[in-house]
Amino acid sequence: MDLNRTLFVLLLASSVGACTPQDSATIEGSATYRERIALPPDAQFEATLEDVSVADAPAEVLGSVTIDSAGFPPFEFQIPYNASKIEEGRQYAVRASVTHNGQLLFTTDQVHPVLDGATNEPLDLMMISAGRSSTAGAAGGGASERLGMFSYMADAASIVLCSDGERIPVAMEGDFAALESAYLGVRTEGGQPILVSVEGDVVERPSMEESQPPRPTLVVDKFVAVWPRETCGTPMADSPLRGTYWKLVRLDNEPTTVLDGEREPHLIFDSSDTLVRGHSGCNNVAGSFSTAGDSLSLNLVGTLKACMEGMDQEKSFLDAMSKTARYEIDGSHLEVFADSGNALARFEAVALD
Repeated sequence: MDLNRTLFVLLLASSVGACTPQDSATIEGSATYRERIALPPDAQFEATLEDVSVADAPAEVLGSVTIDSAGFPPFEFQIPYNASKIEEGRQYAVRASVTHNGQLLFTTDQVHPVLDGATNEPLDLMMISAGRSSTAGAAGGGASERLGMFSYMADAASIVLCSDGERIPVAMEGDFAALESAYLGVRTEGGQPILVSVEGDVVERPSMEESQPPRPTLVVDKFVAVWPRETCGTPMADSPLRGTYWKLVRLDNEPTTVLDGEREPHLIFDSSDTLVRGHSGCNNVAGSFSTAGDSLSLNLVGTLKACMEGMDQEKSFLDAMSKTARYEIDGSHLEVFADSGNALARFEAVALD
């Protein structure tokens, strides 16, 4: 009898911590993002259940689910976990992310509490572009740099933020006057959207319509710059170096211009050879290029036409290309750098018909 009792105790002890059927539980929900862009085919979605009770300490993961080749949002998920490990009085939350080749593309930036008194309804998670602030997270969180397509017409100002593609009003206060002046100085038609960078907060402000709730509004603390020939581009789908029409948009961090009656400065790297061709603003250019990893060197020569204007920009362009040592592609933007690491020029991919 004592032997049987001993065996029973040993079996009971060995089962402690195991997840029995009655301990198995799941948390359900869906996650999405606002950008109207497709993910790479092999992008990966992951949702995790975490114990976030201890501030300033790594969260303990209690369960996770991964979707390979995630496809298009919304991403429906069920996170399995062991209910016996849930302790009263502790705090639990769900986090979601999308990665590609180890690079974080989208992530939740707010705490989504679950369990221990939280609602048991399916979660509805909104992810933002990695490294960018959401409008909700920015409110009251201190001014940060914002990049977006700004437009102003009939005393109504708005901006489509590059971070999430959401259009929000812009308050006519703070450094708005400087933003307005710069915008009016480069726009060519009423209401034309132009890429701008500013520092400011997104805060809740009363809606212009009394029946509508308050809405997020950008308050400009400091105007930074306008980039009249640029757009937000497509941040998640990197354009290839070869075979892409790259229009020049910045030289030495200054916006470029296009001469009346002339083609815009641009480069096209051959898809199957080491040839490069393009235009420098006044003259056609052609030559060769070589790459190894992220290194890039160019050897360009141009025709000898003289233009009444724009020759200084053309000279600066060709000089920058001769100094190019490295390149980076981020979505639909190409940036080239000197050996010193200084940015020389910025290009934007153009879709050709």
